[in-house]
Amino acid sequence: MNRTQVINNILKQRKPLVQKIEQVETLLSQRQELLKELEQLRLTIIPQLDNPVSVELLKKLDLNKLQSLIDSALAALSKLKRRFARTTLNIGVVGRARQGKSRLLQSISGLTRAEIPDGDREHCTGVRSTIYHNRNSNQETYGVVWFHSERSFLQEIITPYYEQLQLGNPPLKIQEFAQNPLPDLPDTLKTFAEYKAKYEHLKKYKDNLGKYYKLLGTTEAQPLKITREQIREYVAQDNEQGERIYFNYLAVKEVKIICPFPQADIGQIALIDLPGLGDTGIGDQERLIKTVGEDVDVIIFVKKPQKGDYWADVDVKLYDITKSSLTEISINSWSYMILNHTPTVVDNYLNCQDLQKSIKDNHIEVLQTVIVDCAEKNAVSVFLDKVLNDLVYSITDLDRKYARTCQDRIQELGNMINSELNQVRTLLDDYANIPRQSLELFNRFIDNLSYSMMELRQELQQKIGTVDPYFENQVKQALDTCKLDPGIPSENAILRRSVQPEYKGSLRSVYYAYIAELRAHISQNFLSLNQGLQQSMFNLKNTVANLLIDEVRLGELTDQRGVNFLKYMATLFESKNNKLELGFWTFADFEMSYGDLLLQLIRQHLNELLSPDLDGMNIDNMTASSVKENLQLLYDEAIAKCEATLNEWLTKPSEVEFFMFEEFSDRILFAEGMKDEWSAFLNDDEIRSKVWIEFRQIEERKHLQMSWKNQVTKTMIPNQELVFL
Repeated sequence: MNRTQVINNILKQRKPLVQKIEQVETLLSQRQELLKELEQLRLTIIPQLDNPVSVELLKKLDLNKLQSLIDSALAALSKLKRRFARTTLNIGVVGRARQGKSRLLQSISGLTRAEIPDGDREHCTGVRSTIYHNRNSNQETYGVVWFHSERSFLQEIITPYYEQLQLGNPPLKIQEFAQNPLPDLPDTLKTFAEYKAKYEHLKKYKDNLGKYYKLLGTTEAQPLKITREQIREYVAQDNEQGERIYFNYLAVKEVKIICPFPQADIGQIALIDLPGLGDTGIGDQERLIKTVGEDVDVIIFVKKPQKGDYWADVDVKLYDITKSSLTEISINSWSYMILNHTPTVVDNYLNCQDLQKSIKDNHIEVLQTVIVDCAEKNAVSVFLDKVLNDLVYSITDLDRKYARTCQDRIQELGNMINSELNQVRTLLDDYANIPRQSLELFNRFIDNLSYSMMELRQELQQKIGTVDPYFENQVKQALDTCKLDPGIPSENAILRRSVQPEYKGSLRSVYYAYIAELRAHISQNFLSLNQGLQQSMFNLKNTVANLLIDEVRLGELTDQRGVNFLKYMATLFESKNNKLELGFWTFADFEMSYGDLLLQLIRQHLNELLSPDLDGMNIDNMTASSVKENLQLLYDEAIAKCEATLNEWLTKPSEVEFFMFEEFSDRILFAEGMKDEWSAFLNDDEIRSKVWIEFRQIEERKHLQMSWKNQVTKTMIPNQELVFL
């Protein structure tokens, strides 16, 4: 298998990992959202807690830090995924200005200084260029250009100048940058040549804006394809004659050049011209770190030793920056150092040898340090062969090490997140403490019920023997009606009635008829006593209902009040098969009636005095006047006896009320098992949350407790799902 085939196989082996990495990315992104939700819940819970230890633990829980760690993990995964998703193996070339980097790129790619300007005159532009090997040697070299959008231009190019040069708020719109003058360089920076040079760079963007402004945002839909002859117009500021006539590069974000490399059997590779250090532009260091971390498989450092040269701080800094961009695999296993030998200019071979010997002393560790003339294509070809052979041999192992390191770190992150969350997962388990709270509330409920019922019992007991005002009023009304409307006929009415056919002129028959009618008349008036007795009982039921509603706090169970409340409670107990049903139905349905209590006594008086068969009037000398007089005597005597009896019974309703209330108390409190029945009734979450305001708070606490525990559990990361190898 030739090298091209090996490279193709390497690229194919990378592809399956991309999807697996995406699955881990999705998982971590979801957990990040869950952490945000958990943070909101944490902030909600803290003010509600009354346990200082729990409060302190929640305050110490830094969920924002965990989110930041996931951000870092996602960034690392993104770099790894980008590496495995590439369709080429990429060689990055790094070097300071005028060290031979462009000459090396020309020698490898076969391009000329027309497409890859070198630094013989002015510094290079810093435009990121990637050169792709085109295996179709018959196809013309061409380029593809992406321009900045207005937004990315301001954010990535202009804003860093404003920040580093302390120029105040950067422009948010391109019109602001165009129309407003540049702020002056602060006095504290004016004494430094470096900052003055950087300020001049910014002025170049400002002064020439009109020459490149129209290019911004024009490649968002698709890039601009250019010919080989046009490439220089987008990567350089001067033409081959050194005339500074190009300004397009100021708008360029990236250029890709596609051309056939002269080297045989090199496969799908690309060269990336990486920004170096030493120029006075801003942002090169950040772009170097980003590009090496995301797009490079192997690095070639380029340094051109001068007479008396040494490994300067800037060389070490460039190495350290490059090294820091990808720490998962040691840079000495995927980097080379070329010491650029220039025999046709000033022969610096001895200088190259000196630096080759001292490189390790300066802690610059690479796979190999070689002396190569970057302008000599054959020498570069030999070196490239070495690099490619090393690369195809080691890249799979490097990929595995890189992926393994990344996976291990992410699993460590998962373990760390789970550990922190596990410490607080059960933090609120005692927050609601429902069993203890429920027992306390139930005992308080029974005490309250018992005490309230006892107080009312004592009140009713004290009323025994006292006149019931409602009954007394009804008795008075009935007696007044009897006295005001006795129903005694006049003498004329008696005579007229006696001559009616059915009486055949008999005063005796009329007399007996009137006696029966008077009895019925009196009896009818006393039927109204039923209303007074019922009102008394109705008032007691209302009193008991109000006690249960207000004192015992059962009122939230229904909007029904009075007797309807008692019936609702009876129905509710019945629906729950609760024995308290009997007591409530018995009390709610009980009525104190005239028929049950007084009818027998009243009828006894009426029957004794107003019964024709028992009347002892002398009928031999009966006249209409004597009939009327005797009817009045009988009526008055009957009313007097009934009044005496009713007056004796004015205190009876209070006795009945007391005994009925005692019966109710026995049925709901003192009968065997009633406490258990109340316990069963109040064990229903819906019931007790309505009965006890405190339990509503407990329910809220329970909900908060479960929300916290569920959210923490949901946020924890199943470690096996972080595996992508």
